[in-house]
Amino acid sequence: MIDISRENAFKKVLKLHCKYLDREGDLSIQGVNVCKDEIPVVHPSITQIPFFEGKSAPKEERYQPSDKLSELAKNQQEELKQIQFHELLKKDDGSSFISVIGYPGSGKSVLSKRLARSYTWPHHICWHRKFMDMNYRDKLTIEELIFKKAFPGLDDDTSAQAFNWLVENNDKATLIFDGFDQAEFELKGNSPKEDYQTPMHVRDIMASLCSKHFLPNCRLIFTSRPHSMIFVPKSLRPSSTLLLGDLAPADMKKLFVAYTGTKSDEIWTKLNNNAPHLVPLCHNPLMLQMIISSQFHPSKRIGDATTLTRVFATMVENLRRSENLRYQEDFNELVLKLSQVAYNATKKGTVVITTKQLRKYGLDPSTVQDIVIQLFAHDGATNSRVFDGDCRLYFCHQTFQEFFAAFYIVYQMLVKDFKALLKNLFKDNWSVVRRFLFGLLLDLGPLPDSDAGNLETKKEIFVETLHQQLAKISSKYVKNRDDEAVRDQQTLDRYACVGEGKDSSIATKAAEHFPTTLQLPQPMNSNLVPGFCFVMKHVTKQLDLLNLSFCFLDANSFHEIASVIKEMKPGQIGWMDIQVNNLQPSNIDDVIGLLRVVRDELWMLNCFIDDDGRMRFANQDEINQLQSTLNNIQTRRKVVVDGRTILRSQK
Repeated sequence: MIDISRENAFKKVLKLHCKYLDREGDLSIQGVNVCKDEIPVVHPSITQIPFFEGKSAPKEERYQPSDKLSELAKNQQEELKQIQFHELLKKDDGSSFISVIGYPGSGKSVLSKRLARSYTWPHHICWHRKFMDMNYRDKLTIEELIFKKAFPGLDDDTSAQAFNWLVENNDKATLIFDGFDQAEFELKGNSPKEDYQTPMHVRDIMASLCSKHFLPNCRLIFTSRPHSMIFVPKSLRPSSTLLLGDLAPADMKKLFVAYTGTKSDEIWTKLNNNAPHLVPLCHNPLMLQMIISSQFHPSKRIGDATTLTRVFATMVENLRRSENLRYQEDFNELVLKLSQVAYNATKKGTVVITTKQLRKYGLDPSTVQDIVIQLFAHDGATNSRVFDGDCRLYFCHQTFQEFFAAFYIVYQMLVKDFKALLKNLFKDNWSVVRRFLFGLLLDLGPLPDSDAGNLETKKEIFVETLHQQLAKISSKYVKNRDDEAVRDQQTLDRYACVGEGKDSSIATKAAEHFPTTLQLPQPMNSNLVPGFCFVMKHVTKQLDLLNLSFCFLDANSFHEIASVIKEMKPGQIGWMDIQVNNLQPSNIDDVIGLLRVVRDELWMLNCFIDDDGRMRFANQDEINQLQSTLNNIQTRRKVVVDGRTILRSQK
């Protein structure tokens, strides 16, 4: 028998939740002025992966490659499972706990909100909350976490009745918690066996949800940057992991044209001529907007926005001319103060900032909320006020916080404190800050009134530490081409730093530590491509293996990498693997260009993708072009096209 009062109470709360979602608009960047209704709805690629190779976890706590992945690597006849957005709502494979992981700007928060809006009453309901919004100080019940604290004006009886309906109908519900990497806790292995009425800390409530002690039939979804999910204890791990990749080329171009309008051809040409290595980054939704804005409004002081650091620096510089900041007496001082706030928050591992913390540095919400900070101003802001009217704020995107944190380290931190920071600076949670640090120190250099000598000392210390890191990582690589464990993203993260610095002498030294056997991460994030290519340009040693298999590289990213490899010495790479990528027919010229450099074998099974998004082998025309090139080279090189087609020179 249906309890009408409970159902009505839940419907009342659901209306409040719908208002919350309506006010939670997608991120928009200043300088990209386009009507929201004119922006096409596109989604990043979504791949179901059997494990994630991110930050190294203790051996017994690390996701291991499944039998399925090993089988794929051997016969190449199947595909890793690609998921469409609408299929996320219908997943019925026993995945009661799903983690959606992705790199900065990949669209995790946008996707989570779109998912929540897609669920409809009465077939299914969805609840959306951000980890950054939660009250980590007090103990509270799960009802208070989900309902009462989310809507402070909600009366106790309605909240209790709505929660009782959820408990009784939890098989009809999905709980989405966005930004696990922003949570102020780590999940522990054992969840407490308490009842729904027992007040608990948020960490324990989440552990009870993950273990299915609470709401056992409810689907649970976490979004996160990868490095946080890898340390979730075995007993609480998600049953399914989905990786958000890049936008498909066609979708990226749709957004590019929508954002640039009548200037789309002009901006696209300018970008390809001045900074072609940034084009792969345009497949990241956030970076696309940032890059377009920096191209629309270049800064004379910074110059062409040819690196990620310059893109962000241009954005900040353009705020100086903002209508909202026109009458600021000292914009430089404001940026420096804001940078210290960002650094302190990053150091504490939080993205939440209070007005009390702002005022400590002479700032207030009215001063900064039109720059890069948003104030929680909607009914659904969980615990948006803490005590004594102190409001909680956050940067409009975590990447902005990381840029400002790097700004503080470079231009304000004392050298002795910088040396102390280096002990933690090469941990994964500092990876984006680290990249901006390199760009600010080596490329942008001193600002007016900054201490150039101080910056030079930091630069020398940082560069030397980076080379020590690369030497240490390189020494761990093995020459076993089948060893998946060597697909270590740390090397590529360090190369991303070198690419931001744009210093050829540093890239040359980094290239000395380039492993003779290198397997790129699965999949390969487009953000890592420019730095990798910058270092590769300076590699002069012979390489035994360069493995790009299962990287799911799109046409632009592969073209960038192939363009560098084609300039290497003949026979400089012994064995190369490009199978299982997303190449277009136009990339056949890039593949042909590799033949001169590869001296032994090139494997290219399922490296192309057809119009329907399915992986395919090289077609007959492409095989003929490869065969003709091999005949002209007159070499013993072998090209493995598929399980039955192996090409060699016929002369």
